[in-house]
Amino acid sequence: MIMKSLRSRRSWALAAALTVVGAGLTGCGGSDSDSDTTGSSRTAPVRALLAAQPATLDPIVGARSAQIVWATMLEPLINTGGDLAPADTGLLTGWTRTDPTTWTFTVRPGISFSNGEQADAEAVANTITLTRDNPASQLKSYFGNVTAIEAPDATTVVVKTKTPQYDIPDLLTTVYLVPPKYYQEKGSEGFAAAPVGTGPYVWSGANAGRDISVKRNPDYWGTKATNEGVTFTWANEAAQRLALIQSKSVDVSFDLPPAQASAAKSAGVEVVSTETAMKIIAFLDSTKAPFDDPKLREAAALAIDRDAIVKGIFDGQAVSDAGLLNVRPGQQPTQSVTADAAKAKELVGGANPTVQITYPAAQYTNIEEVSQAVGGSLEKAGFKVSYVPLDYGTLVKRIIGRQVPGLSIFAGVPNVAVPDYFVSGFMKTKSITGNCPDPQIDTLAQQALEQNDAQQAAPLYEQLNTIGVVQKHCYVPLYRQVFNYATAPGVSGVVFGPLNTVDFTKTTR
Repeated sequence: MIMKSLRSRRSWALAAALTVVGAGLTGCGGSDSDSDTTGSSRTAPVRALLAAQPATLDPIVGARSAQIVWATMLEPLINTGGDLAPADTGLLTGWTRTDPTTWTFTVRPGISFSNGEQADAEAVANTITLTRDNPASQLKSYFGNVTAIEAPDATTVVVKTKTPQYDIPDLLTTVYLVPPKYYQEKGSEGFAAAPVGTGPYVWSGANAGRDISVKRNPDYWGTKATNEGVTFTWANEAAQRLALIQSKSVDVSFDLPPAQASAAKSAGVEVVSTETAMKIIAFLDSTKAPFDDPKLREAAALAIDRDAIVKGIFDGQAVSDAGLLNVRPGQQPTQSVTADAAKAKELVGGANPTVQITYPAAQYTNIEEVSQAVGGSLEKAGFKVSYVPLDYGTLVKRIIGRQVPGLSIFAGVPNVAVPDYFVSGFMKTKSITGNCPDPQIDTLAQQALEQNDAQQAAPLYEQLNTIGVVQKHCYVPLYRQVFNYATAPGVSGVVFGPLNTVDFTKTTR
């Protein structure tokens, strides 16, 4: 009876998803024969299938997992080049370090938001200010050192910091420009309901809980999209995402677990696999029981076998990662923790401590299985484990509110390829997680930022990684995700980057 009921629910969900995919295209308009004023041909809207519905489309307060949608309409202040370093091809075309605590940026002239507001220096300064000052800002902790943001003229922005900070341009690659008047008028929820930006697409509409559509921006300042738009739908179950791409009901299906990726390849569907910078991490809260006990944190770190997770759950299609601050694919830390089940059990002894494992249900590939594997390892060491699956938005709010005791599992996505992105985000006392407050960490983090460049800061980041992962055991890095996505026959031009970005502008079908 249980299996029959499960099959029925899945069949209904698949049918509903198919219906949504078909219905979602009606809002984009256009046809394969359309062409723009320059004579270049345009293709029909791209049908993109995600693993989960974005929690919000407000880039000020939203997690970067949703940027796959909002980045079609909004643009970062600074573009990222192929080497993952800041590039001068975007809204900000130049920057100089006037003195150790002053950065001066040049704004591309003549750019407007799709609602007609000017995307000038005032808009840039306002966005950086919102990012620093909004209590719910996802990036708030990264800009705490910024003391002044000024726009002396329409194309110049000056950012001053209390102490030297070498990575300000890097940080601006993940700050997305919003129109000041519209954002103030609508507020976060209103903006998220109909985002306005300077990007290659503009908002087209949404069916609540079903789909989101964007259409080609005919007035885009850069190279215009080759398609009419993108319709985003979502299906939490990987089997649904596989079935929809196999049936050609969608053009691209993202986040296929290894089993579904292999099945898609066997069926003749093109699958692209990319090692990403996104890593899954277990966070231990050192401020609350049971992990306010250093011995139990060490026991948990020794109990979890990341290599077994990669081999058993992902069949090797993920990359075991023992570090927190090695943000670029291919990097590994100089010091790490190796699993030792016997030592873990010895440290726990007969205490039988209770630990809660919180994770974002359906947010990441095989996250349910990963959470169960982590819990199983802790149980073998002598912990009593309970599980709390949450939707991603709720989990983020609770983490920011310091309401998640025990162990939480979620992804670290270094949208900026510098170690401080994780130091300020996860390690400092005033970080997003705040799970490992330590004056020594705060001091070293500040010293690292005050170096002249990333090369000089590297030894300090190695020391920070050792303290947080190897000595204090506040962080248990698990693995770096290999991201699989499938495209239907005839679909080309989907560009997926290692920092979990997607460019649809060259996609055709």
